[in-house]
Amino acid sequence: MSAPLYSQWFGKETSFETIWNEFQKEPSLHSIAFKKETYPILREIETKQEEEFQYYQNLCKSNEIRDLSEILKQISFYDALLHIRRCAEGKKEDLLPIEKDSKKRIFDLILFPKLEILPNEITNDEIYSLVRELLREWEKTVYLFSNFYKPHEVLFLGKEREYSLTMNRILYSEMPESKRKTLLLRLLQDIKSHQKSTYQLFYYSNQNPWNLKTLKLENEKSKSIFLEILKLWKLDPIFSNTQRTQLNDLEICLAKIPSDQTKIRIFGFFGFFHDYGRFGYENQIGAFGSNQTRLQYIHQTLFQSHHFQKRLENVMISCKNSVESQKEL
Repeated sequence: MSAPLYSQWFGKETSFETIWNEFQKEPSLHSIAFKKETYPILREIETKQEEEFQYYQNLCKSNEIRDLSEILKQISFYDALLHIRRCAEGKKEDLLPIEKDSKKRIFDLILFPKLEILPNEITNDEIYSLVRELLREWEKTVYLFSNFYKPHEVLFLGKEREYSLTMNRILYSEMPESKRKTLLLRLLQDIKSHQKSTYQLFYYSNQNPWNLKTLKLENEKSKSIFLEILKLWKLDPIFSNTQRTQLNDLEICLAKIPSDQTKIRIFGFFGFFHDYGRFGYENQIGAFGSNQTRLQYIHQTLFQSHHFQKRLENVMISCKNSVESQKEL
C-alpha cells in the first residue's frame, strides 16, 4: 500500500517540478484562464460533433441501438458516434451485431478493476523496483490527477485503462528482461509526462466550461455546481451510511472555501464531479424499461467501485488542504 496522496495545487514557481515536489505553502495562481470570456473554436467543435451524432441518430432504424448510443455517449462519445453511424449506414442484418457490440462496449468501459500485479512472478529486483514505482504513479494518475479538469475527454478513464493494459502486457509477455525494463521505463516516463500535462492544463488553462472571465465568478459557479451534485448524491439510496457521511463532510468542506480567494481555484475538483455527475441517480427517474435497468446497473457499478471511493477520499484531502491554506494566505 502506497502512502496517501496529497493534492497540492499552489506554488510560487511556474515549473511543475517545483509546484508538485516541494509543496510550497505560499500560493500564486498564474492562470490566464480569465482573459477571455468565450471560446468559439471549442464551442464550434462541440456543436459540430453533436450535430453529426444527431444526424446519424435520426437515420438509425433501431430504437435499441439509439438508446444504447445515448448511454454510451456519456462514457465514450466517439464509440457512441461509431456505433450510431454503423446503424445508420448498415443493412437490416447488421443491426443485431451492432446492438451486441454496443452492449459489450458499455460493459467493458464501466468495469475498470483495481490494478493488481503478482509480485511473486517478478524475479528480477530491478524490474520489481520499477513496477513498484509504476504502481505508485498509476495510483496518482487514477485517483488524483483524474480529478483535475480534462477538456475533450472522449473516454471514461481512458488513459488510465491504457496504462493498465500496457503494464500487464509488458509484465506477462515473453521477452528478454532488458527489453522489459526498457518498456517499463518508457511507460513510467509517459505516465509522468501525462501527469505533468494534466496538472499544467488545469493550472494554466485558458479554457473553462463556464466561459467566465474572472476567477471569482468561476469559483462561485464551480462551487454552486459541485454542491448541487453533492445534494443529489446524498439523496441517492446507492450510497452507504459511511459514504453519505463522507459526502456530507465534503459538502461542508467545499462550503468553507471562499470564492473570492484569488489564489485558490475551486475548479480543481471538476474532473471528479464531471466524471460521476453524468451518471447520477436523477438520470434514472425519467428513463423507462430496459434503459432504466441499464442506467441502474451502470450507476451501481461506478458508485460502488474502488475507484470512486479512492477519488472521493482524495478530493476530500484536496478540499481540506485548500481550507487549511487560508491560514497561510
